[in-house]
Amino acid sequence: MKVGFSAYKLVTKPFDWAAGLEDMGFDGWEIVSEGQQKITKESLPGFMDIINSMDIEITVHGPFSDLNPASVNDAIRDETIRQIRQCVELSADFSRIVVVHPGILSPLGSQMPDEAWTRNVDALRELCKHAGEHGVTLCLENMPNIEKLLCRTPYEIFGMAESVGDGIGMTFDVGHSNTMRNTAEFLKEKAKFAHVHIHDNHGIKDEHLELGKGTVDWGRVLPELKDFKGMAVVEARSLEEGRRSLEFIRKREHHP
Repeated sequence: MKVGFSAYKLVTKPFDWAAGLEDMGFDGWEIVSEGQQKITKESLPGFMDIINSMDIEITVHGPFSDLNPASVNDAIRDETIRQIRQCVELSADFSRIVVVHPGILSPLGSQMPDEAWTRNVDALRELCKHAGEHGVTLCLENMPNIEKLLCRTPYEIFGMAESVGDGIGMTFDVGHSNTMRNTAEFLKEKAKFAHVHIHDNHGIKDEHLELGKGTVDWGRVLPELKDFKGMAVVEARSLEEGRRSLEFIRKREHHP
């Protein structure tokens, strides 16, 4: 299994640490386009210096803070689309995957959930068309157990993907599914996964613990994913926790 590294907790720091990921044994780096990792015209040369110094696969997590593709506020929804479009355009030369979050039911959106859902689908259709023109696949990610978030269950996320139509992929987030107690349901649909995020928690909130420190049943999950052809990205809180998670995976590959 190809294993990449990503750390949202590090987006407030310069990203020069990424230059050491290949030596640590990772097969990929998922750039989180937020904070100091935000992919812009100004930051792009710095990213390219690191990317060109390594022989690893790059994926991108699109921006999500304060954004909402399901917003019933036109200005917010339009800005969400604009920022994700820009992320796709700037990263298309080095990444074939851009991960996106589904929307959130705002106070007004909660009063008109069908409209919010439709706006989310329409935004994704527009974004998928744009991404396809750049040779990029948008991968919609399942969400953790937070009431106002869309796409927390297989029924919801695959239903949204079906409504969007061609061009949408799916990022299966193991930690998120653990908070929803629906990991087994998702794994039944593993043929639909284009991308995977892996981290641990205690089944209550999204903690992003290193593997083995929570309640995820890795004895079941990792064998289910052993033939997965895409990138499985360790979403860690630090480089050290990421390294230990990678060791956890490799040991179980050799000693199931």
